[in-house]
Amino acid sequence: MFEDEHHGQQANETSTEYAFRFQWIALGLIAAIGGGGTAPWSLGIVAVLGVVGLTLTGANRHTYGEKPREFYLRFLFWMLPLWLSVATFLIGRYFPPYHQITVNGVKTWELLPLPASWIPVSTSFKIAGVGVLLATGVYASTVNALLLCKSRLVFARTWAALVIGAGALAILGVIQSIGHADQLLWMIPLKNIRFFASFPHPALWSAFAILWMGAGLGLLGWLASQRGWNWQSSEGWLLLGCTALLALSIAIAGDPLHKILGGLVAVVGCFVIAWQTRQQRRDSNHQGLGLSIPTWIIAGLLFAAGAAFIAFQHPTNEWIRYDGQTPDWPLHARVIEDTRNLWLQRKWLGWGYNSFPVVYSFFQGIDQNDTYHAVARSDFWQSLAEHGIIGTLVWWVPGLWLIGRLLLQRRLLMFLLAPLAALAAIAVLSLVDFPLYCPAVFFGFWLIFFSVVRWNEVDRPDTVFDPGERKRIEKKRGLGETLAKSPTTFGTPSSKPKP
Repeated sequence: MFEDEHHGQQANETSTEYAFRFQWIALGLIAAIGGGGTAPWSLGIVAVLGVVGLTLTGANRHTYGEKPREFYLRFLFWMLPLWLSVATFLIGRYFPPYHQITVNGVKTWELLPLPASWIPVSTSFKIAGVGVLLATGVYASTVNALLLCKSRLVFARTWAALVIGAGALAILGVIQSIGHADQLLWMIPLKNIRFFASFPHPALWSAFAILWMGAGLGLLGWLASQRGWNWQSSEGWLLLGCTALLALSIAIAGDPLHKILGGLVAVVGCFVIAWQTRQQRRDSNHQGLGLSIPTWIIAGLLFAAGAAFIAFQHPTNEWIRYDGQTPDWPLHARVIEDTRNLWLQRKWLGWGYNSFPVVYSFFQGIDQNDTYHAVARSDFWQSLAEHGIIGTLVWWVPGLWLIGRLLLQRRLLMFLLAPLAALAAIAVLSLVDFPLYCPAVFFGFWLIFFSVVRWNEVDRPDTVFDPGERKRIEKKRGLGETLAKSPTTFGTPSSKPKP
């Protein structure tokens, strides 16, 4: 899948990167197929695959270089959120916030006296253990992209496989939506009839689709930077089709805010692809804009107009349509207010991992029932309630550090703007919705984030061929030739170049 013509053999994947790519693709596809990673059968598999990624880190540490101490220090730093999560979970097991009792033959929960606010509390392993293991494995496996990968192709091929997988699920979702299916695959009943594709909630699917639509646009931009106006290869058309399907699925399943953010991501991607194509034409001494450049510009303008139309059509309090929300009963505001009161009881370390569904029942308003306390309707507020200020801030450290790293480099590959826009969209959604509650979105967010930073670092000016070599390559490409010894399309040897 793909050849990096500009960098020749130095961009080839290593055996280590093959292993990482296989593990990432397997984890991402199983999580997506398994209800976004929320289906009971998929939780264990995703957790195990995550631990496999952690094992690969240890097995391939030697590929980092000859400074093991430096590697371990960096690894410890990037794993800081997990160290804190695991430590508070294990210590908090001695200080449970509640326990189960039986009253008149009915099992219910009872709050226990709490220790000091600086002592962590935690629920049982049965309730929180799998979640802790899953978050640990999924996040740790994505750190490999930042620390141990040196090839651009491992990112391009991993993203492509996951974009294509997401596109296939989008087809399923669109067909089921058109057919008004009330069961998954018309035969598997789900608790929530408002599902999309294999995801239990259309909001979760929409966040997932925004992520991989951004990755697909980034890959199309990369192809344009590699091949200019000649990006229309078999992989290019397949990626374009899958990216378009993901955009269509957002339009069908998404709330107004999902559509607005998805439209903005598409605007960035379309204009970047047009710019990359224009740059390649200038470098190859081609005059004029050609056909593809105005096509991408027009597509970007249409997405911008669509996002603006939706934004003006709906008042802001309707941009996210929560289940049970009515004009006279602002459910979201009630849940956030009750969650805030829950957090104020334990500001610094929270109530423990996955404690929200039980503890919230003691703080929710009397006009709510058990259907409203599964999640806080906001990743930000649920994180504060479960992990406190310290546990929430520690997850911001990697993101803020990497953003600072990108800014200090003063150099960003243009085609990575669309994936970065998709990441920003998920960050915005996490304030008012719960996209990161979904393991498939959580995995995609960190994999794309770490890949973007690493891709921008390994593709540095000193690794790019000199201008004379570039002109030679452009001349060979114009004759239908390539630098690759074995030109391939999706990993299969292609036919000989046409004269």
